[in-house]
Amino acid sequence: MVLLHADPFEASTIWREMTDYAQSTLSAQRKALSRKFALGLLRPFSGMNISVRLGEIAQTVLSRWPILPQAAKPTANVSYLTVSDRAHWLMLRESLFSLHRSWNFLPKITVVSDDWWKADEFAEVFAWWSTPIAVLTRQEVCQAASSAGFPELANYAQESLYGLKLAAIVTQARKQPVLFVDADILWFRDPASLLGDPVLWDKPRALRENNCHQRREMALRHCPQVLEPPFVNSGIVALHGELMAPEPLRSLVQEALPNPQDSSCEQTIIATAVKIDGELLPEKLSLVEFDDVNKFRCRNIWDEGYYSRHYVNWMRHMFYRDALKLRLRRDRLEARPSSDAACARSTQMTQRI
Repeated sequence: MVLLHADPFEASTIWREMTDYAQSTLSAQRKALSRKFALGLLRPFSGMNISVRLGEIAQTVLSRWPILPQAAKPTANVSYLTVSDRAHWLMLRESLFSLHRSWNFLPKITVVSDDWWKADEFAEVFAWWSTPIAVLTRQEVCQAASSAGFPELANYAQESLYGLKLAAIVTQARKQPVLFVDADILWFRDPASLLGDPVLWDKPRALRENNCHQRREMALRHCPQVLEPPFVNSGIVALHGELMAPEPLRSLVQEALPNPQDSSCEQTIIATAVKIDGELLPEKLSLVEFDDVNKFRCRNIWDEGYYSRHYVNWMRHMFYRDALKLRLRRDRLEARPSSDAACARSTQMTQRI
């Protein structure tokens, strides 16, 4: 509308600035994310699993396919928190792109850095996002943990990304409603109806899964229920307040410190908080299953009614396969609503009539 009412010179200037801005982020994405195509992926008898082969090809295609600047949307009163190192920027970009297309109201994005990448480079690569993305450094998170009375947590955050994730959740959730989401999650529908009002996020909630990826000896000492189904997955955590009482948290973190690179320690701490005084997020919020990891045909998130999927370590090739499918879709991701959403809209229309 601005271009329609501006004089020709002003319109030309605005258009040129918009074009330069778009070209800048497209160029930054190509420079930072593009990877070479491995010709070995085309060899039919290389012994590589077909699912992994397709995932590698999809990842290469996505690395060379930059995202144009996206239109603004209404904002949600929640902080969307995630942690990323430099090696996973491509994954983070595709995760955020799926969020932008599927959510009707966009949260405030905060990315926690491992201090191995620069905020200005990140800003250029992610300038396609419709609003500025906040960046928290590892030092800032560690300082916040120490100031909150958790020096052990600051040490844990300094030693590993798992500790950094935990420290970011603990410190940020004390200030505002936080939805922590791992970078290896793709969104297919708007989850607002499942997450509920952020004002009510006073107790920790996390995903459920059928596998038990917990630190057994730690769980037995602090919360044996962690080892009982349904098991807790920390890929998505919703909270506004204290994760748990200070003393149990300090004790758990002290046990995790000797094994900072063991992801099961961080997940056991989150699981303990959920089992003691929290609850599990709705099952349909995210699919956390691995039965199709080596198959040509992957599970259909739409038909099964899930809102997202968590592609843990050995599922990363599936992440890129599905991310490429989402990019190839011409219609909006939420164009195929779940039955609950369809019923809700039908009720709303009836009420208007």
